[in-house]
Amino acid sequence: MNTVRPKLRAQQISKALLVAVALAVFALAGCSRSSDTEPVTVQPTATTPPVPPVTAPEAVALAREAMTDLASFRFELTHDSGFTALSGGLELSRAGGVVAQDGLDLEAEAKIGRAFVRIEAIVIDEQTWMTNPLTGAWSEIPPEDSPFSFLDPVKLVADILGDTRDAVFPDDPVSSNELTVTGRIPATTLAALVGSVDPDAVPAVTLSLNAETYLLNKIVIFGVAQPDDDENTTRVITLSEFDKPVSLEQPI
Repeated sequence: MNTVRPKLRAQQISKALLVAVALAVFALAGCSRSSDTEPVTVQPTATTPPVPPVTAPEAVALAREAMTDLASFRFELTHDSGFTALSGGLELSRAGGVVAQDGLDLEAEAKIGRAFVRIEAIVIDEQTWMTNPLTGAWSEIPPEDSPFSFLDPVKLVADILGDTRDAVFPDDPVSSNELTVTGRIPATTLAALVGSVDPDAVPAVTLSLNAETYLLNKIVIFGVAQPDDDENTTRVITLSEFDKPVSLEQPI
């Protein structure tokens, strides 16, 4: 009897060990299969914003060179806040048209008192024609009598690009093939846009350039430029249709 029990116990222990080993193997296999089938979570990685191939001052200089070579372009001046004061009590809200080497064709919307008026003007060399804001009839006028006599978009663009101070890139300067440069300009630079200026003012400017050609797409001028501007006055100049064929004709 004493010899049988140890054998039985040994057999029972052996069986128990085999069962334990088998369970461990199955458990490990299950864990392996489970880990193989678990979905892999991909963590998003931050992308590095594109780096401009030139410095901000170099980009402005390239833009000036590109704009100087143009034969024509379309421009539009709007105001996100405020207006531009013209002679004769006109408050200009919008102006736009085509600029060519021999002149410009302009449309403008302004307010005088409580009345809104629409004015057209054509300048060819030394001649200027303008519509009567009340009747819409064309007449030739001395250039100095035009409320837009100071307006020179070609000079304006060259002056802004030539006088931009402290040009820098914002944190993310390249977006949708457009390069953004910020800086400041003396208000006196804007005389070809607004006429009378505050000689001591230095408003902020944001330039939007084509990232490949460096042509100037947009200028945003924020702050005081004219004596009666407030600090939130915002002028937006949009430029387009570069070097499209333009033919200016006398209206009468």
